[in-house]
Amino acid sequence: MYRLLPNVALFLIAIVFAAQDGGASEPTPVVSTPSGQVRGTVRSAPAISNKPVFTFLGIPFAAPPVGDLRFRPPEPVAPWEGVIDATEFGPSCPQDLARVHKVRDFVPFMLPHEIVSEDCLVLNVMTTSLDVSAALPVMVWIHGGSFVSGTGALYNFTALTAYQDVVVVTVNYRLGAFGFLSTGDDNAPGNYAFLDQVEALKWIKSNIRSFGGDPDRVTIFGESAGGVSVSYLVISPTAKGLFHRAISQSGTALTTPTTANPLAAATAQAEEVGCGGQDVGAMMSCLRQTPFQDIVDSASRVARKLGAFGSAAFNPVVDGRFLYDPPLVALNKGEFSRVSYLLGVNNHEFGYLLPSLLLPVFGNGMSHDVCADIVRRLLVVATQADNVDDTVTALLEEYAGPDASDDPMALQMRITQIVGDFLFLVPTILVANSHAARGDRVYLYENRHRPATSPKPAWVGCDHADELVIVTGMPFLGEDGPTYPSKPLPFSEEDRQLSLDMMTYWANFARTGNPSDVTGSPSVRPNLSRWPEYTTDWAAYLQLSATPSADVNLKANLYQFWYNVLFYQKASDSAKDISEKEEL
Repeated sequence: MYRLLPNVALFLIAIVFAAQDGGASEPTPVVSTPSGQVRGTVRSAPAISNKPVFTFLGIPFAAPPVGDLRFRPPEPVAPWEGVIDATEFGPSCPQDLARVHKVRDFVPFMLPHEIVSEDCLVLNVMTTSLDVSAALPVMVWIHGGSFVSGTGALYNFTALTAYQDVVVVTVNYRLGAFGFLSTGDDNAPGNYAFLDQVEALKWIKSNIRSFGGDPDRVTIFGESAGGVSVSYLVISPTAKGLFHRAISQSGTALTTPTTANPLAAATAQAEEVGCGGQDVGAMMSCLRQTPFQDIVDSASRVARKLGAFGSAAFNPVVDGRFLYDPPLVALNKGEFSRVSYLLGVNNHEFGYLLPSLLLPVFGNGMSHDVCADIVRRLLVVATQADNVDDTVTALLEEYAGPDASDDPMALQMRITQIVGDFLFLVPTILVANSHAARGDRVYLYENRHRPATSPKPAWVGCDHADELVIVTGMPFLGEDGPTYPSKPLPFSEEDRQLSLDMMTYWANFARTGNPSDVTGSPSVRPNLSRWPEYTTDWAAYLQLSATPSADVNLKANLYQFWYNVLFYQKASDSAKDISEKEEL
């Protein structure tokens, strides 16, 4: 897969410039790293900065996870000789590309190609300096996609890199069964997706100086499954010391909890591809020899067999390596990396994109019975309780407000808020509280800005993934880069202003651990609203909009209601069990 150019003399220096093929006058950078030499390209974002952005694509950071390495933790990449041609994106990890195309109906990011391969553990680097002493802050982006789709190649951070003088790295990691299938023992320990991310961080620590980055100032950030990944990395002992700040957008580890019985999913997968009816060792040997496309094609059938939401049949596991305890236990124990944490949600997370993907019929309203059934299914999974009817009624009433209506569109709006808070708001505030209670610096946000480019109905607020076009700086890219649509998008002036603000906040945080601290910033935003710190005594947060402003107690009443629903019954059951044991 990787193209090695003939070895050239570099005269013992780290960086040289050689003419592009075809006699073009624009130079291309060649960088020497501890892993080997790579040749990249030069991009720019003239609408926001005149700095060149040196770009290196498809750099391998781990050995290809193929053959016997499938369903195993990643192995370090072997150093290479010659010069890797890092001018094109590497393959995406195995996935159903039709799902990526469907998401593009709502989020305007385009794949640069449709090449899919198991040999996909690559990363992409964007930087404004190739001086090994530049010590620029490093921001490592972990993509979303419900852990079943996506690739680092979707996201063009040229504008953020140029505007804020940071190094941005985007990474690939294994998805679906390839990322999480586990037998609960050494035959297939699981969590390969997270371990891929750890391996990428190890590579960055060893190599990023060659790209002008500071290995002692690394921020991990991501959205949706990427935000969940960031949260898991904060908890995991294997990632400790590999990053120094964390940003979770629309997702934490509590959004995607661990599974207690991973072997059931592994067995269901084996049965779907003709590897069932064997002992675990033989089953895994068979699965490692199965064509990867057969596993991809069977994903939806496995999910249906397991009753999984969407096509995500495989979840993280407590494996004794990456993870010692379930996330909530680890958070309660305070067993996580002590880093500054910026995290938040959009105000309509389950507004349109996710329900369109997950619910059979959505968009034209729903009946009260359908509404109640969705809430009931959520509660049964979350509380492990069989009788939740009273709680379903209470939740629907709590979210009805003073102008309760049984109009189908009003009921649909109610369910979007209920599910959005359950999946995103509650997990985010729980994580924020856990870190704040240990004295970590925490910064919370709620994004209320609906981009002018949104194709969704007018009743949808700031939906899941709506901030991606803003935080990447897409309003300033024009038609540059493979992630941009073939025709310009109608960004508004409000989009551009918030994009400048978000890029500034995120980069300030990466530099200093405080989104309002402009120390070292190359582009200071005048009149930038101060972002207050979130503490156990002062639940402050920032409302992101065309004009950001601070507030306190984000949806405090609804959060407390959910907290009582999710934890009071469990606490009561636990106390009852203890009492019964004492009586015995």
